[in-house]
Amino acid sequence: MKIKSDTFRGEDLESLVEYRTINHDSCIVCESKENSHWAKSGTYNAIKCDECGFIWMNPQLNQEGLKKYYSDYIGKRRINNNLKMQQRAIQYEEDIEFIEKFIDSGKMLDVGCSGGFFLEKFNSNFEKFGIEIDPEAVKFANEKTFSNSIAKIQCGTLEEIAFQDKFDLIVMRGSIEHVPDPLQSINLVSKNLKIGGYFYITATPNGESFSADLYRDQWTLFHPVQHLWHFSEKTLEKICSRFDLELEASLYPYLGTVYENVKVDLLKIAKDIDLIENSENKPSVSPPFFGNMMSLVFKKRK
Repeated sequence: MKIKSDTFRGEDLESLVEYRTINHDSCIVCESKENSHWAKSGTYNAIKCDECGFIWMNPQLNQEGLKKYYSDYIGKRRINNNLKMQQRAIQYEEDIEFIEKFIDSGKMLDVGCSGGFFLEKFNSNFEKFGIEIDPEAVKFANEKTFSNSIAKIQCGTLEEIAFQDKFDLIVMRGSIEHVPDPLQSINLVSKNLKIGGYFYITATPNGESFSADLYRDQWTLFHPVQHLWHFSEKTLEKICSRFDLELEASLYPYLGTVYENVKVDLLKIAKDIDLIENSENKPSVSPPFFGNMMSLVFKKRK
């Protein structure tokens, strides 16, 4: 039987279906096996834990499929979109301003650093390292002359790369929702942090947001391949606490950011609520809104 075409917002995902072999029938947060359907796009399904509310894609791509998808991710989805690159550059400054309230120097690692754009924006008091699974992004980063020097960017994952010294700060900007094994990744973050060091998760979708619940597969941050997990502050705090990482602060950037347009966003949401309640038609993709994205600061206690 031929599987029907899987196209998500114009992106053809059908060639990846054969790699979708990883099933997670138990919640990685609370280990409950009780879950319910949450959203669907083509043959891609998202489920929600009935106990803790955690949301994840099931089944998911295996490592081979993820490497295929993220090959030249930087060229296909990053540097050729000038508007997004400009918006991110502005948001980088705000994300850094938040973490530098807690730490403004030391040895740091950016996990999933793409072309080093975020890493480069940190001040020169940091000794900067990065890791990234897209070889083209690593090549781009290591060939680029950054104004604020980066020590080294390596190709690989936390599981594949061994570090000789521990870090004062480890950052995952928009990456924890992409990794196939968040528990192992956070465990390795903790092992590679100094006691008293900081773990900064930022630009990560919030699965408990108003928009996520309203829009589901039309939520702007829903993606059946890129975003494998939809965390919340509560679920990330529960996971991180297992690895001696204690939540210090949280922020939900929207107001005052480059993405804010309150009147327009509220008007669309109001129209979409009416559409959802009174029509079989789906709304178009959700707008940016408060609560969509979160930044969380954790501290290694022991």
